[in-house]
This record gives sequence, C-alpha cells and structure tokens, in this order.
Amino acid sequence: MRSLSISLLCFLFICNLSFLSPVCAEASNPSTSLGISPEQSRRANISKESIAYNNYLKGLLFDDLGEYEQAKDAYQKAIKSDFKAWDIHYRLALDYVRLQDFKRAEKEFRFLLESKPYNEKIRFLLALVYSYRSKYKAAVNEYHKLLQRPLLELDETDVRYSLAQLYFMQEDLDKAEEEYKTILESNPDDSYAHFYLGYIYSESSKTDAAIKEFNQALKFDPANPLALNALSYLYAELGENLDQALALVQKALELEPSNGAYLDTLGWIYFRKGDLDKAIRYLENASVMVEDAEIFEHLGDVYFKIGKSDEALKNWQRSLQIDPKRKQVRDKIRESKKNK
Repeated sequence: MRSLSISLLCFLFICNLSFLSPVCAEASNPSTSLGISPEQSRRANISKESIAYNNYLKGLLFDDLGEYEQAKDAYQKAIKSDFKAWDIHYRLALDYVRLQDFKRAEKEFRFLLESKPYNEKIRFLLALVYSYRSKYKAAVNEYHKLLQRPLLELDETDVRYSLAQLYFMQEDLDKAEEEYKTILESNPDDSYAHFYLGYIYSESSKTDAAIKEFNQALKFDPANPLALNALSYLYAELGENLDQALALVQKALELEPSNGAYLDTLGWIYFRKGDLDKAIRYLENASVMVEDAEIFEHLGDVYFKIGKSDEALKNWQRSLQIDPKRKQVRDKIRESKKNK
C-alpha cells in the first residue's frame, strides 16, 4: 500500500482555517497592529508608519486576489518601514507557505513565536513547517509542547492528527498507532482515524485488524474514498471478495474519478479476476495520472503474465527508478533477464 504524507493542500487548508484569522486580537485591526492611530492613518504624510500601512494594505489586496508573490513583496516593504509589525510578519509567513518557501516561512514563524511564545496557532504552524523541512525532531517537540498545555485552546484532535502523520513520515508506526487510538478514545466515530489505524495494521501485516478498522471507517462515513480504496485494495492483494472489492473501488472512483491510485486498484482487481485486457487498460491510465512505483510494478506484472517480457521489464525498471528500495521489483528484473 502506498505511503502517506502530509499534503501541501492540507497545510494550505489549515492556514485558511477561521481560527487563524485573526491569530491575535490586534491582527483584526491593521492600524492597531502597526501602532498607527486612526488619525495617523488618515494623514497623507510620508512617515514610516504610513508607508508600512500602505504596503500592508497592498499586501492584503494582493492576498485577496491570490497574487501571493506581489503580496509577499508588499509585506516585505512594510516590514522595512516598521520591523515590529506583528501582523505583517504573520501574513508574510503564510504567503511564504503558499509559495512553498518553507525556509523563509520558518524564519517568520520563529520570529512571531519569540514575541508571543504562548500563541498556540503559531506554534502549530511552525511545527507543520518543520515537518515540510524534514526537521521531524523539532516538529515533534512543538506538538508535544502544545499537548502538554493544561488548557489547550486548539482542537487537540487536530494536533494529534498532525503528530500521527509526522510519525508516519518517520516510519514510526507504533507511535502513530498510539496517537490514533488516543483520538478514537474521545472521537470513536472519527472515520479517518479508523482509516489511518487500519492503514497501520495493513502495513504491519495485521490483516484482520486492518479489515475491521476499514469497515469501521466506512460505517461512520460510507463515502470515505480512502477507506473504500484501502479495503478494496486489501481484498485484491488477498485475492478474496473480489466482487465486493470491485464495488468498493468503483464507489471510490465515483467520488474521485481522476484518482490514479484508485484506478490502479481497479486494474489490480481485474488482474486478480483474470481479465487482463481491462487490467492493462486501467493500469495504463493510472500510470499516466500519477508517477507511482506500485502502479508501474503492477503494470509490469500484467505484461509479464501475457508474455510481453520487454514491456514488463520496462515498467519494472521504471518502478525501481521511482523507488529503489523495492526489493521484490529488483528480484523480478533479475529473474526476467535470467530467463531471456
């Protein structure tokens, strides 16, 4: 099963959550956060404050238009005029995230946290930036600081989800499992927590436990596409319940028709059912949609099954290029060359 990672889209969604706007009371009033009185903001003099304020307003406008590069430039000019403007640094940090400049985003979030060390939202975002920069130990440390707070204002589940995903990225499945179990203690009907727990069990070869958790995920959310696909794929791998597996992945594809991973599952089910023409068709489509080592391995397996060893070898080699750690693919390539 494919590895899971924190997604940039998820990060940007988090950055736009209502609890982050404003992050602090003074952020809701640009004049206050810049240290400019209403009277000063009405004046036309060219002071440091008014320059900062004007550039700040430009930044807000560009952000609203989705012009993040221009917004970033405006905020940088505002900071040069008034270095201590907290809200400018905050909005600049978010624009660095949108532009995937995580190094500068980290610098801004650290500056913000130094001035407001008890601001939970900034600490949370800093931890996410650390994750993107592969500073996993630092990210874990920030999440633990949040969870140790006696009166956490953030949703504890959000923090634990992020921490669990971080453990996934470090391949520490035991700690990830612990976090999802903790989430389920207070949120037993959380479909995605059941899904991720099932994923952990699947990766740990605890097949029965994985099937149970995937079914729990679908019990609480029958339209959870990740759980639909995961259970379908697991059945395909086992060679069991293939008709049910087919129905599950078809439902997942109704929800996300252009998802290459789901098309891979569909192709793999047809391979298991012996319908090799359909298997090739869907796997070829999947390989165009996403560069994934498992898809190319599957495609190679199907071509090998129908006697097209050159096509099989080409796809296995592509799989190995994407993920050099796939020992079973290396073995298939070696055996294929040996039998030529």
